[in-house]
Amino acid sequence: MIETLSLLEIALAILAVVAGAAVQAAIGMRLNLFTVPVLALIDPVFVPGPVLLHSFLLSCAASYSLRADIQWRDLGISVVGLLVGTAVGIAALVAVSADVLPRVFGWLVIVGVVVTAAGLHVPLATPALVGASTVSGAMGTVAGMHGPPIGLLYQRESPSRVRSALLPFFMVANALSLIALAAIGRFGWPELYASALLIPGLVVGFLAAPFLLRLLSPRAIRFSLLAISGVSGLLLVLKG
Repeated sequence: MIETLSLLEIALAILAVVAGAAVQAAIGMRLNLFTVPVLALIDPVFVPGPVLLHSFLLSCAASYSLRADIQWRDLGISVVGLLVGTAVGIAALVAVSADVLPRVFGWLVIVGVVVTAAGLHVPLATPALVGASTVSGAMGTVAGMHGPPIGLLYQRESPSRVRSALLPFFMVANALSLIALAAIGRFGWPELYASALLIPGLVVGFLAAPFLLRLLSPRAIRFSLLAISGVSGLLLVLKG
């Protein structure tokens, strides 16, 4: 499938990664919520493996600069839920036909947009952290989006707290999902090639993050990406 991509489709995919990477590096999340539906509309080979790989690389780079502020206790608790959720996600992928995956992605994107936009407040306690991590692990493995469930717990935290908590979380979550996808044959050479095509977008997006924050407020960034993500998710459902 990857051989059929046109130069225009590759350019659009790179631009989507630029936008998503810039936002995640700037505010701690949103890369996958935005890029999954856009890339799935361009070509399903980009989802979920390549999206997860790019989120993993970006999270590693950003987490290194935040290593002194990482919440190790919360991260350790999250891993328990992620392991369970990843196993659930793999079981779902094995059971679901590849023909219906675009529609599954679309519905998960819409759910993610609604959950994120609702801004519901869930107290940041151990049971909630385990539960949110479990749902994140399943959703991330199936559709490449770990953010919405775990993001609920940090909606009212400071930007620095969100970054130091979520970026390391995504680093671990994406790594677990990629290992699981590779184990069932859903992340091989075609997905690695597709990932390589998008590397320039990841680099440009990471470098552009500081400039993005100067141009737009975090509120404007969130609203714009949620709107685009919601429309793209709906198109995936209709297309699927």
